[in-house]
Amino acid sequence: MTILNRDNFKKIFLYGALAMSVIVAVWMASYVPNADWFATFDPAARGLFQGRLPYEQQFFMTPPWAILALVPFVMFPPNFARGLGLVAGLGVLIYTAWRLHAPKIAMIALLISPTAIGSFLAGNLDPLVLLGIFLPPLWGLFFLMIKPQVGIGVAIYYLTQTWQRYKWIGIMRTFSPIFLAYIISGFLFPVWINRMISKPSDVWNRSIFPYGIPLGLFFLWLAVKRRNAFFALAAAPFLSPYLTFYTYLMVQIGLLHEDVEKVIRRDVLQIILCVFLWTIMLKFRL
Repeated sequence: MTILNRDNFKKIFLYGALAMSVIVAVWMASYVPNADWFATFDPAARGLFQGRLPYEQQFFMTPPWAILALVPFVMFPPNFARGLGLVAGLGVLIYTAWRLHAPKIAMIALLISPTAIGSFLAGNLDPLVLLGIFLPPLWGLFFLMIKPQVGIGVAIYYLTQTWQRYKWIGIMRTFSPIFLAYIISGFLFPVWINRMISKPSDVWNRSIFPYGIPLGLFFLWLAVKRRNAFFALAAAPFLSPYLTFYTYLMVQIGLLHEDVEKVIRRDVLQIILCVFLWTIMLKFRL
């Protein structure tokens, strides 16, 4: 019989403490107010088990495969599912900062910014969409293009990189699946296309399109030059005719990359962005 040594006991204790912390965090998060989760995403995903289409929810405007990312959450009761979604979103942001070796102060400034807090309160899909940047392009595009206002910059970056390396064959292999998914989804669910077209007139639209296009193109140029998909992530909000205020979080995440250190310290930049965004939000009541 193997006797637990001190190191094994410490590991078991730490894993147990981590699991309890997650459970407590999910329980606490289940009481946080939200804008979109209970109104749109939770009922759309639960409707699958009742034979209903997600587009029966008036404000569901994402591609149909987005529902698959929500199914694991709605296996739990509604309040717990909402808390789990919030904690998962927070986990994605922390994981991203860890992968980018971000300074702790930079990560804290990111998490307390109004865009991050707004994303958590909205209960939207932006953090889950962000996971696509860590996957191979073929599969990552299915995450990123759930919300083009998040992923379009990275998609363009993948297009240029694939063309440079593999020409038309590579583009067909990488982009045919997502292209076909969009075509088939639009054919089966035309209401989705209609809702996407009407988005720019939404009262919550905070896009600066077309005035932001030069800045978006600059970040795209920088992404290609540096071969850095995160700069392309920062480009997307400036190229989109529709987004909510918290989608600018993707600019902050894109500028969390180590390459930024060649120009400015990341902790300083994230503090500046955090203060700037809080000022803009409070002044214009966004």
